[in-house]
Amino acid sequence: MSQRSSRLTLLTKFAFGMGDFWTSIGNIAMSTYLTMFYTDVVRLSPAMVASMLLVVRLAVAFWDLSVGILVDQTKSRWGKARPWMLFGGIAYGVAFLFLFADPFGNSLAGIVYAWVVYTLVNVAYSTVNVAYASLTSLLTDDTNEKTTLNIFRMTTANVGAMLVYVLAMPVIGMFGGSSIGWSVFFGVIAVMIPFGYWFTFANTHEVVGSDDADPGKNRHSVAAHFRALVRNKYWWLTLGLNFALWMYNGIANGMAAYIAKYVLGNPNLTAVIGLATVIPMVVVLPFAGPVVARFGKRNSSLVGLILVVAGSLLVFVDPSNLWVFFVSIIVRMVGIVPMNAALNAMSADVVDYGEWKTGVRSDGIVFSSSSFSMKVAMGVSAAAIAWVLGASGYDGGSAMQSAGTIAAMVNTFVWVPIAMVAVMAALLWFYDLDGRIDGIASDLASRR
Repeated sequence: MSQRSSRLTLLTKFAFGMGDFWTSIGNIAMSTYLTMFYTDVVRLSPAMVASMLLVVRLAVAFWDLSVGILVDQTKSRWGKARPWMLFGGIAYGVAFLFLFADPFGNSLAGIVYAWVVYTLVNVAYSTVNVAYASLTSLLTDDTNEKTTLNIFRMTTANVGAMLVYVLAMPVIGMFGGSSIGWSVFFGVIAVMIPFGYWFTFANTHEVVGSDDADPGKNRHSVAAHFRALVRNKYWWLTLGLNFALWMYNGIANGMAAYIAKYVLGNPNLTAVIGLATVIPMVVVLPFAGPVVARFGKRNSSLVGLILVVAGSLLVFVDPSNLWVFFVSIIVRMVGIVPMNAALNAMSADVVDYGEWKTGVRSDGIVFSSSSFSMKVAMGVSAAAIAWVLGASGYDGGSAMQSAGTIAAMVNTFVWVPIAMVAVMAALLWFYDLDGRIDGIASDLASRR
């Protein structure tokens, strides 16, 4: 039997967390800046951009499930997930190098180029992200350690996001806002991405759900995995939670650049809004572990969502005031911290619960289905932003927008997140696994 250790070293936790540093940078680039790059730099129509963002995300979401299946069927000396993370990370860096480039402008060739590159980036992103997320349940069988891993992950992710928010627009501005500035800034990131995932690969080791003496043990058919998951109500709940959370994130991040440029009047304020988004996460997340451990993932998340609603409504005090926006975002980001700290650990608990209930352990498929849900949400949210802009008369070539467009930006920024909070609260109400998971983990350990 392979050696199992519940407690993880600081290096392992840090190395695991650094994987999401690069995933976050890519996610922020695509959710916050890519729509603006396509509409304001390449000058593609908002309707075309909306269609591309939605169709590609939805199509590639099915690749997420395929990667999850591949992870669960993989047996290697590197484990199940780590090889897919490493090679996916290399492909992701190479594809990302071409994402923020404008070789053909607003032409048929430019449209084809955007579709092809965006698709390749998302295929590679899915590969690395699903494999990386699966590591949460493969590095330890201790539920509190899983929460700690997720806190390391989310903290480093938000540090990465903070760096992008601070540096992106100033660096791009050094090149006059031209496509060259976009290519230089995001191209440097692309070159570093493969090395970042190699660091995570080299300093983590899978110990749960493996049996080196019998590589065929615990291997089940794909149909058996899905039959088991369909009977797992917590799997359905976490799918819904992932969708709602990433709809929230997608709208908040994607609309932020437009609000900075047109509502607050300065595109460089995207960095200020971005900092307001990530600083609470960086500061508060390290303290979320004891809170979640004491009150549970569900209860902590429910209380935090109250702050999210209050912070969202605060925008209406004065939508054009930077400080009002700044405080509003800080309040709602503090409120969303418990949900961010807990959700990935919830998925890891879902894996353990599924193995305990059915005898089928589905690390890859559970996390790939969460990524599927996230991908659909990101596609829908990105497309929704472009649709809202198009319907409100948005003109990417104009320095000023109509009052109707400004109102559409602000209302979307406020009311869609509140709607997603309502969905998350309803789903969390039915999530009662917190009180059972310790006993389930102990029982599983004795079985193994």
